[in-house]
Amino acid sequence: MRFKDKYPDFADIEIQIRQAHAERQVAIATAFAGAIFKLAAWIKRLALKAGQGLAAERDRRAIEADAFLKRSVPRY
Repeated sequence: MRFKDKYPDFADIEIQIRQAHAERQVAIATAFAGAIFKLAAWIKRLALKAGQGLAAERDRRAIEADAFLKRSVPRY
């Protein structure tokens, strides 16, 4: 596999990377950036789930506080 196919973001500076013998650093940097993006996506999903849980808890408390809603919501 060619360098330009494997790392298209670094295709413009391929000659400088080869001259500096920095192919390993490019691979490590790419893996590190990928890990950071995956961690950010995981944190975003966690925050979304927490927000949904908080909204459900807020709704539950509103139902408990309102006598009319308490009678209209079935208990299952």
